Amino acid sequence: MSATAAEAAHHAAVWAGRAESAHKAVQTRREQAHKMADQRYSAAARDWHERADAAKEERGTAVTMANMWASVAGVLHLVEAGESS
Repeated sequence: MSATAAEAAHHAAVWAGRAESAHKAVQTRREQAHKMADQRYSAAARDWHERADAAKEERGTAVTMANMWASVAGVLHLVEAGESS
């Protein structure tokens, strides 16, 4: 299966969107953890921190994938234009 530069760019944009969503989830979950800690719900606060850590990991993966697809799109664009990378 061969992808076009446009398809690769689309993949990059999708992964970038996932990274943004995960970033927002990290912030929201950290805020919720702090609320739980302020109310002395330590078990719930721990759970929210774990959820935030998972979202942070997802964000890292999404950023890596977005960068990879952006690089692929750049190379494919050069190939489609008949230039060497």
